[in-house]
Amino acid sequence: MSEFSLEVQNRQPDKQSQLTEIRQNSKVPGVIYGLQKDAQSIVVEYNLLLNILKEAGTSNVITLKLADKEIRVIVREYQQHPVTDKLTHIDFWEVDDKKLITTVVPLIFVGVSKAVKEQGCKLEIKNDKVKVQCLPNNLPAKLEIKLESLDKIGKTILIKDIPVASEVTILNNANDPVVSVAIPKKIKVEVATEVEGEEPVEGAEGEKPAEGEKPAQK
Repeated sequence: MSEFSLEVQNRQPDKQSQLTEIRQNSKVPGVIYGLQKDAQSIVVEYNLLLNILKEAGTSNVITLKLADKEIRVIVREYQQHPVTDKLTHIDFWEVDDKKLITTVVPLIFVGVSKAVKEQGCKLEIKNDKVKVQCLPNNLPAKLEIKLESLDKIGKTILIKDIPVASEVTILNNANDPVVSVAIPKKIKVEVATEVEGEEPVEGAEGEKPAEGEKPAQK
């Protein structure tokens, strides 16, 4: 598990004017909560937080350095501006090494599917992250999905097929799909066109009656 640390500062409880000033000064307001403690308001430098989010996401423990304290947390949630996507708020959840945590872990797809490479299929990704529960020290930064097993059209990897350590529990429905291979739409259209142009099968409308039979009455 990677080690991440971030300097943060205390701040007074929310006032809209104060929050606006914080954001104008390239900082982000936030909150630390959890472990049955009162929420603690903080502020953090924008670029430092952005870099941490890119690397740690929600699947790594981060040590917050606040005054003379060090607080181990995970990112619980963050908000972004609806137009600019800039970070506007961050929520951290304090963790205890002996207590289970629940968070989201990304799925990383590795390797090449034989069905894609040799049969012209395409990958259909249904889930690119999963919710897990484990102790903080067992938290995986990511889970790898190997695509080599997708060697036939229609084959699917399910949540229950994800390799994961015994200390980690995936909370998603075990039978939900993760990724599959399918025929591209273009090929489906061509196949459908060929079928439409085939000679009618026996009994189809417009077919000549067999010898000795009477034409169907309309």
